[in-house]
Amino acid sequence: MANHITKLRENAGFKTAKIAAEALGISSGMMYQMEGGHKKPSPELAIKMSSIFKCTLEDIFLPFNTTNSYKKMA
Repeated sequence: MANHITKLRENAGFKTAKIAAEALGISSGMMYQMEGGHKKPSPELAIKMSSIFKCTLEDIFLPFNTTNSYKKMA
């Protein structure tokens, strides 16, 4: 899950994990842990992320190379 969460965040216009965390209502530590691949978002948080990051739930949960995210980020 690691790096693709960072790319989804950046593509949505959030320059830092801290800003995205504030928009999601979570701690910046949790955001860093998700971006680092150490934690997974709850289903409720993933729904918020997909809305804010303008992506699908599959983009959040599935490995980076199995979704179309890489095409959006190129």
